[in-house]
Amino acid sequence: MKLVLVVVLAAAISFFFEISFYMSVVIVAALGVFGEMVHMPENMPGATDNPEGKEVHPIKAMAIGVLVVFVLLLVGFLFPEVYRYGFGTYS
Repeated sequence: MKLVLVVVLAAAISFFFEISFYMSVVIVAALGVFGEMVHMPENMPGATDNPEGKEVHPIKAMAIGVLVVFVLLLVGFLFPEVYRYGFGTYS
């Protein structure tokens, strides 16, 4: 279900802001890291959204998210042609 959300958000960002699909995926990943950072107090073990402490620790989730963003940026740097596909004129 999360993958569907990412695809829909990336397509909508690419369509409305006229940027490439790949850059919109990078933006969605960065927004996920930002959302995790804002929501971190509620996700701490024993807090409101994680009372049993079974979820991934928020610091680990943010680290994984930052790693995903950097890997996406690295792939875009190594293969710049991925930025050519999208809805906009800048694609």
